[in-house]
Amino acid sequence: MLDYIAYRVAVLIPTLLAVSLAVFLVLHLVPGDPARNAAGPDAAEEDIELIREQFGLDQPLWRQYGIYLGNIVRGDLGESFRTRRPVLDEIVRRMPATLELAGFAMLFAVVVGVALGVVASMRPNSAIDSAVNGLSALGISAPVFFLGLLLMLLFSARLQWLPPSGRGTMAHLVLPTITLGLPYVATFARVARSTMLDVLSEDYIRTARAKGLVWRRVVWRHALINAAVPLVTLLGVYFGRLLGGAVIVETIFAWPGLGRLMVDGIIQRDINLVQGCILFFATAIVLVNLVVDLLYSVLDPRIARG
Repeated sequence: MLDYIAYRVAVLIPTLLAVSLAVFLVLHLVPGDPARNAAGPDAAEEDIELIREQFGLDQPLWRQYGIYLGNIVRGDLGESFRTRRPVLDEIVRRMPATLELAGFAMLFAVVVGVALGVVASMRPNSAIDSAVNGLSALGISAPVFFLGLLLMLLFSARLQWLPPSGRGTMAHLVLPTITLGLPYVATFARVARSTMLDVLSEDYIRTARAKGLVWRRVVWRHALINAAVPLVTLLGVYFGRLLGGAVIVETIFAWPGLGRLMVDGIIQRDINLVQGCILFFATAIVLVNLVVDLLYSVLDPRIARG
């Protein structure tokens, strides 16, 4: 197990290196002058040149990337063009808000989605099963930005039950969590239903029923554990998509997280800030995938032996 963990951690290095190179090239090849944007529209040419020298933008592209990699090794992600603060400080300051939103959205998706899928699998081809399938199709097809605006219009503007934006209380968290997590509720529900239907047809389930075990106990204590591996796989696969959706949701609800910070950096061509945010997202995704792989051996020891 330790050898496997060491191998996976070693694989992270070239992955993050490729991500950093791709992001660096894209941001530096986009038309526009970051130094001019940082100096302002009325800045003198001397001030623009001074900013360009300060941030190393006057160096060749390959040298800029070499300096950038050397700084990353030392834990230095550079300085924001806009705030003149270290990018790492900006990320650390905004990171709790994004992790809070992503964590609650994933918890909402897993708990509600798996519960709906299990209930539907216990009553296949029933009215409940049809309702779950219909809601799943609706949740998957609804765009995040449209869903967020619709929930804001209903629960904030019309009913005035929940605040429309900001962060501070649990009430502020409700609408962004539902908006971000609802499409994944639908996905987890459909996967849980199909997987549970396969597991419930296995011989050991019929044996447990023949021994007189309560049906609900068989479903929740035996069948669900054996159906959990595909669901855990979804955690890793959809975590990256969830972070991508958080960028849109944080912008809609003015949630002060990394997604909104990155959008502001893109608008203002704050290259260092955008690079730091994307590198954080990439690191979080590969680490979550590593944790998911390790969970496989807990749920099914045969995978670890293989």
